[in-house]
Amino acid sequence: MLTRDVAAGEVIFRQGEAAEVAYLIEAGTIRIQQEIGGETRPLARLGPGEVFGELGVIDGAPRSATALAETPARLVMVRGDKIQQSIARSDPFFAELMRKLVGRLRQSRAADDSDVMAALQSSDFGPGYEEILRERDIAEGIIRGEIEPFLQPIVDLRTGAIKGYETLARWRSEKFGLMTPCAFLPLARRTGLIRRIDLTMADRALNICAGFGTGENAPFVAINVSAWHLRDRTLVDTLKRMLEQHGLPPRRICVEITETMLIDETSDADSMLAELRDCGIRVALDDFGTGFSPLAFLYRLPIDILKIDGSLVEGIEASPRQRDVLEGMRELCARLGIDVIVEGIETEDTTRILLELGFTLGQGTRFAAPGAVDETLKRRVS
Repeated sequence: MLTRDVAAGEVIFRQGEAAEVAYLIEAGTIRIQQEIGGETRPLARLGPGEVFGELGVIDGAPRSATALAETPARLVMVRGDKIQQSIARSDPFFAELMRKLVGRLRQSRAADDSDVMAALQSSDFGPGYEEILRERDIAEGIIRGEIEPFLQPIVDLRTGAIKGYETLARWRSEKFGLMTPCAFLPLARRTGLIRRIDLTMADRALNICAGFGTGENAPFVAINVSAWHLRDRTLVDTLKRMLEQHGLPPRRICVEITETMLIDETSDADSMLAELRDCGIRVALDDFGTGFSPLAFLYRLPIDILKIDGSLVEGIEASPRQRDVLEGMRELCARLGIDVIVEGIETEDTTRILLELGFTLGQGTRFAAPGAVDETLKRRVS
């Protein structure tokens, strides 16, 4: 979803053309007019927050009117296939209602132009307006390279040596400043933009990893992938191609997935994870303990690393039963050949207890919070 700037008098689309895109007006004024019997009839004058060009996109008919900019305008382009996909995923009654309304609007156009004008001028997008603009901003931010990786070290609890880095997306926006994942990733997941963010993060993470050299003890990088990729059969080939481009062996990358994703996408997950492991890419189950956490995941799915969520570690100093549960999880993973990384470690006391329980890998603010690449790697050197 991108932006189109148009000059005053510029034609956006003409009557009779195929309808492939709808538009949301961010700024400026648009005039809708119709050619009938050699005469030009004005239908509507639209301003910010209003949508036009959506009728043909919904019913597949050619443009029934011409749209041109009355003043310089800024438009958000909404692709026709995206609208059709949204309608297809919606409740069947809603989809049919949309098509019926479009049909009635076209009938009213033939009967009474005043009805058409009223209908067009009432097409304010309402509460979805801000979300469409934010989706456009994220898409353009990806193109401009504003989505960047932050790194959080994964350390050996015994020595403090850095074994790897988890890459976490941040949006350094010119408009909004530095944004944390909760401010933009939920919308990116709903709209599918998360796929582009995931692959952007993967490529940049591998570029960083290549800078560590190819030694046996060089740190690995862990990347997060969304549920979209469990349904995308091109992910494995894409990662293999990236590894080849950066001259890295597959063991230097770890793909992190969450248990929530697996619950929703179990049928697709098995084969995808197996393909990743078959080519040497390690797989980590992230945030274990935040949801249902079925133990079946541990023996049924092909995972190499279990990442225990920080919520299971919080308060460990005062809870013997909590320590027993964690120790049991570690022993079970050891028998299954699964490495364990403990997340959310914040204090020296927590680190000490985890060591006593036999854990060797962890991450958290006790060692370093997620930070920009330059500052994180500078701490590593120093």
